[in-house]
Amino acid sequence: MKTITSFVLLAILLVGCQNEDTIIPSNDEAVSVETTQNSQVKNLTAKTVSGNVPSHDPSTIIKSGVNYYVFTTGDNIPMTYSTNLTSWTWGTSVFTSTPGWISGYVPGFTKNFWAPDLAWFNNRWNMYYSCSTFGSATSAIGLVTAPSISQSAGTNWTDRGLVVASSSASDVNAIDPSILVDGSNVYMAYGSWHAGIGVVQINVSTGKPTGTRTIVAGGNSASWEAPCLIKEGSYYYMFVNRGSCCNGVNSTYYIVVGRSTSPFGPFTDKNGVNLKSGGGTTVLATQGNYIGPGHLSRITGTQKGAVHYYDGADNGNPKLEIVYFTWSSGWPTLSY
Repeated sequence: MKTITSFVLLAILLVGCQNEDTIIPSNDEAVSVETTQNSQVKNLTAKTVSGNVPSHDPSTIIKSGVNYYVFTTGDNIPMTYSTNLTSWTWGTSVFTSTPGWISGYVPGFTKNFWAPDLAWFNNRWNMYYSCSTFGSATSAIGLVTAPSISQSAGTNWTDRGLVVASSSASDVNAIDPSILVDGSNVYMAYGSWHAGIGVVQINVSTGKPTGTRTIVAGGNSASWEAPCLIKEGSYYYMFVNRGSCCNGVNSTYYIVVGRSTSPFGPFTDKNGVNLKSGGGTTVLATQGNYIGPGHLSRITGTQKGAVHYYDGADNGNPKLEIVYFTWSSGWPTLSY
């Protein structure tokens, strides 16, 4: 169940966070990975992203024209851009005012949007964004589109309204969308705690769901959120965050993965344990000053991606960092 805490990100960015009991990785693998990595990198600092790049729940990094763009949790959906993935500059936010339809699904929502994600299909950029309120399962995911994205020329965003909504803790919480374009098919994974992680197919023309939603991970209000659905070879991979975010240096976020031959699962880990039954192979946990990595995505057509982390060398402030995917025997590892 997500709430908001008051990290200040260059005076304009408020971050989405989770207000739940802290959950520490309990499986032997998570503990072993974290212990080993910490022993090697006690003083680890950012390797790719330079300067102070505040970020929480970063979107998939996309390339449009000469620039890379990443969108993040905050007022009106903030954006930063870069030519090299290293040096980033604040750009123009998506919205100038909150779409009117949101208040009908999420009473009390203001302008602090959470965890956007975007992908190119139907000859346009399709951005999915989250709307919720403090500690509530009353949430909605909306869609806004643009034919191109350009900081210099300006971006013409058109809001398309509701994609999916939730109204009780027994449903998949309608936040944290992850979009996968797989040939002519598009899928959206989403969810946070409550009923777990769901996957639904997206109609390419409308950008809205078609067919039924399938729960593929978590449930029973366990700590599963911020899914990242990708495809590599013949397998679909579901990365999900466990633990708790948004507690600065005390955050316990870590990322697990399962794989399946279908985007609708079942997703199982290296040991064959279903993600709906508590499975999940740990691929990234706290390392030195990189505390509580979360909200993974992969840059389309590459083996690079992004996470946010809480900087142990800067009072636990959330920042953006690039990660690298490597593969062995059909299973991924992540590194900075």
